[in-house]
Amino acid sequence: MEEKSASCYEGAVSWYMRVSKLAVAVAVIKISPSGGARQFAESLADRLRQQDEGWRSTAQSLHEDVLRLRQELLLTRLLFKKKSNDGPGHGQEIAKELSQDDPQQLKGDSGCDTDISSQTQIYGAQAPCLPLTPPNSQNFSLQDRKWHQDHSLLKHMQFLRCLSGLSRGCESSLCPDGDVVWDSVVQLLDSVVEVFRQAHVGQPLHHPEQLHHATQVVAQTLSRGGTQRGCSVQHFSKVDDLLKEMINLLLTNQKLNSFSVHGVLSECLLALGGSPVVRAALVQLLMSQIIQLAQQLWDTCERSREARHHQVDWICYENSFYVFWLLEHLAQDIDYNVNKERAIQLETKAFPLADEFPLFSLYMWRIAGLFRAGHT
Repeated sequence: MEEKSASCYEGAVSWYMRVSKLAVAVAVIKISPSGGARQFAESLADRLRQQDEGWRSTAQSLHEDVLRLRQELLLTRLLFKKKSNDGPGHGQEIAKELSQDDPQQLKGDSGCDTDISSQTQIYGAQAPCLPLTPPNSQNFSLQDRKWHQDHSLLKHMQFLRCLSGLSRGCESSLCPDGDVVWDSVVQLLDSVVEVFRQAHVGQPLHHPEQLHHATQVVAQTLSRGGTQRGCSVQHFSKVDDLLKEMINLLLTNQKLNSFSVHGVLSECLLALGGSPVVRAALVQLLMSQIIQLAQQLWDTCERSREARHHQVDWICYENSFYVFWLLEHLAQDIDYNVNKERAIQLETKAFPLADEFPLFSLYMWRIAGLFRAGHT
């Protein structure tokens, strides 16, 4: 009796197992795509990629919101400090300036106004940096903007100029909030680079003067006392990466708009080099690119003797003279330590190229001489 009961139990278990496996098989068949496992894997990978992009976009949006709030808090603290130091009358005057919402004023401040007198007023040596307007103002005129990055560029540029106006005479107040300043600098510089990324793929370069003004604001901000104390390794690494990308865009652009883009990009890099914080790193990066290109040209010469044909990257070669132009201008104000080994490398690699690439070799020798002269 017991054996019969055990046999019935085993039979029931076996039947339930078969039914379960059949149910699982049917479920798998129903959810499987008609195109097979490969199509299913590709579809799943695409959904995961879209989900990841959505998370990244959300995280970026939250980071921008947090940075905006921190910018507002910093400006508010500086405003109240001004009010307490300069008296209620002067504080009310500053508060009135901060609450201005004149669209024409914002238009002139955006850097897109071509009126010479307004630009002179903003960037003149004795003139204020700008009429002080909060960075979260909703009165920006975005009708003429072609990219979303323009709004970010204007927003961060205006914050840094507001900060410059409010912090005059109280440099030490920047030190505790240097992280906010550097975050804003990185975001502004990334917005500038994004415009050049778009131009690199053939998009028109709108408002080039705005880009130049933005890099001037970055250089001016980083030149102020106390800013370096808030700089982390991550911040400076990001700035370094953006400088590398700008140089790479300068060397590799071959679109029809390359001439105008090269001019604006060179001016922006030169403006960034006006800051002692950026200048030394920029010079090192520019020299490294020239040394690397010189090595490539020499390797090409060596291979051409065997294969009897040249494989020169002529686009990079032609654009390298913009790099020489930048180095020549940066060498006129050598108040920083430049690695002497770089200058020696330029001279060493210049002479072997004299026969095949005489102009390139001459420029290398000239730049090396300019920087070596700065050490004597």
